[in-house]
Amino acid sequence: MNKHNFSFVLFLIFNLSLSPVFLAEISGEETIIPPRKQWKEISDIDQLTCKEGLLLLQKNNGAPACVSPSAYLGLVDRGYGMFDSEIMMKRPMMMNNLIEKMTSNQMIMNHWHEMMINDKTMMQKTMQDWISQMKDNPRLLGNMMGPMTSDPNLREQMIETMKQHGTMMKSLQEHPRWMTSVHDEMMGSGMNPDMGMGQNQGQGMHTNCQWCPQNEQHKTHEHARSFSDSDKMMDMIHHMWINNAMTTDMHDHMIENPSHMAQMSGQMMGPMLGHMMDDPELRQQMIEMMLEHPEFMNSIRHENMMSN
Repeated sequence: MNKHNFSFVLFLIFNLSLSPVFLAEISGEETIIPPRKQWKEISDIDQLTCKEGLLLLQKNNGAPACVSPSAYLGLVDRGYGMFDSEIMMKRPMMMNNLIEKMTSNQMIMNHWHEMMINDKTMMQKTMQDWISQMKDNPRLLGNMMGPMTSDPNLREQMIETMKQHGTMMKSLQEHPRWMTSVHDEMMGSGMNPDMGMGQNQGQGMHTNCQWCPQNEQHKTHEHARSFSDSDKMMDMIHHMWINNAMTTDMHDHMIENPSHMAQMSGQMMGPMLGHMMDDPELRQQMIEMMLEHPEFMNSIRHENMMSN
């Protein structure tokens, strides 16, 4: 071995002695060593990593494990593992995967929504943030309003909520296109003027609606699952709730997801719409969007015919 190669080998040995190697090369590709083997090299949870899509969980005995988001929630719920906000905050991709899994679980989100309803300050801050985002990005306004206007039950709640908002009603009455549209004849979309929604309710509602989510997109919730120990799961949710960064990440994910907006609208239609209708600029954007939704406008025309 010549002097140059010998020096290079010494350099590699010196660096490997300072920091453990968690990547092994197999068939020319890098693969992550299991966390238990990493743990034998160095007992520092901050230096451990997992394969993409898995979450790092520290068990009650201190040992690390890389698990799927579903397994993560199940292990925390059963007390076999501990939710550690510091681990997640240092690994944004893992935090995002966990949030995606949590927002797809109806039971978890029902509890989160109840906390929002009971915390007026948090509700106001969240809606202010969302309103600011929706003004800049109409797609996000569509994510929120799409499920409300497309689902017959949510649509009815939305109309009733609008009727109770004086400023919104005044804006509608002062909007020439709205008043003309309301007094137009019913559009042919499976609706009978004498009977309300016809047998084809919910079909064809997106034919002329460019801003609506896909027809069935907001109906893809997972069924609520029962956790074996709700106290531990609620502790985890509450721990995230008091972490401003985690709560912001959670709420940003909510508004990006029409499926979640549909679930949320069923619980807090009034507060959500109230904040939106209070904002003059967003109120006008809402009116323009509603005018582009045939099924919603047919419901309004039906209300108008019944009142006359």
